[in-house]
Amino acid sequence: MLPYKSLTEPFEPDAYLKRWEQLERKVAAKGFTWATLYENYEDNQYMSDSLLMVPSSLAREVENASRAVHDVFQKTYEQILKDRSIVHKTGISVFLWDLLLEGGKTAFSYFTRYDFIASANGLKLIEGNTDTPVGLIESAIAQPLICEEHGSKNPSDRMTTHVKNAWNQIIRDYNIGSTDTLYFTCADWHEEDKQTVQFLMNLYPQRAKYIPLEKIVVEKDDVRTPEGERIDFLYRLYPLEYFLAEEGPTGEKIGEQLVVHIMNKKIKVINPPSALLMQSKAILALITEKKTEWFTRQEQAAIEKYFLPTYDTAHSLQSYVKKPVLGREGGGIQIVANGQVLDEDRDYYQDQPVVFQQYFPMPDQTIDTWDGPYTGKLLIGSHVINGEPSGLFFRVGERITGNLSMFVAYTTG
Repeated sequence: MLPYKSLTEPFEPDAYLKRWEQLERKVAAKGFTWATLYENYEDNQYMSDSLLMVPSSLAREVENASRAVHDVFQKTYEQILKDRSIVHKTGISVFLWDLLLEGGKTAFSYFTRYDFIASANGLKLIEGNTDTPVGLIESAIAQPLICEEHGSKNPSDRMTTHVKNAWNQIIRDYNIGSTDTLYFTCADWHEEDKQTVQFLMNLYPQRAKYIPLEKIVVEKDDVRTPEGERIDFLYRLYPLEYFLAEEGPTGEKIGEQLVVHIMNKKIKVINPPSALLMQSKAILALITEKKTEWFTRQEQAAIEKYFLPTYDTAHSLQSYVKKPVLGREGGGIQIVANGQVLDEDRDYYQDQPVVFQQYFPMPDQTIDTWDGPYTGKLLIGSHVINGEPSGLFFRVGERITGNLSMFVAYTTG
């Protein structure tokens, strides 16, 4: 268990809540407006004001692991392009296959987050969030403010620079001219996504406009704004596979039409479609299956060190995590240890193909909350932006890390 600093010690509920509310106002003024989340008919604390004391050696190891994992994902993408028949294993709709396998000069993903478990038994990747990763605001905005509140250094200070570098790379890769407009979109009702889009848009160096997802006009020949401006370039904080279900007011398949426009290069999207391909958890099973066939000895060593064996059946595993290949926010996950179900979610993604990943227990971690010290399970997110490790994102919650798992800042020493 990592040590942590408390702003209110000994714990006294009224004093704690007063300090926490002061901090909430500070982070909200900077754009982190979901320190509480309303769910199950009540406000839930999402931001802890504790500060984890992370050994510098662990932070460096996560950074090294992030580089190695990203390289393995890149190699995997290149291998899939060489053997395109494999795409059927990903569980992604056949309607998208040609789009996912297009290749080209763009990176498979510019904005990525890899999630790791660190324990006395090593550091292990559990999944890659390559399509629409969030947690950027927590790392770039809340993290430094909480460190400042504690009088501690912020080790996660590279994200803004790396986002700017990513946009410059995207401008070159996508051939976006100085007079072109990059439109930014997400579901307008989703506060976290909207603020994340605003953060990224503020760092974009050329012409940019926000358009709510609900306002995008998909026409027969192209995609436009309600004012009739053509959208040639679109940053989407919205899962690509979700578009397939989008319909117009009279039932027309506008999502499918948008995908056709992407295929026909009428509109270019960021992250690119390849990011969805690599988001599928079936990629982890492919890496296990093709370890000796696709990868160099150095890459095999990284897979053995950081990846958990993952299969498309339970194989011989007695302890495993069953995951829907395109599940998000912990939906549809089942955790089995020694043949006994420890936890499961049955509400979401029950109709998807699944993979079985060797179970690797998350360590316990205690943090301060409204209700006093809380001990949950620690997960480490590592942002990789334009191929560069760019900051860590710690969460503490239940065995299945859902959207109510609490964000907690960190410092190193």
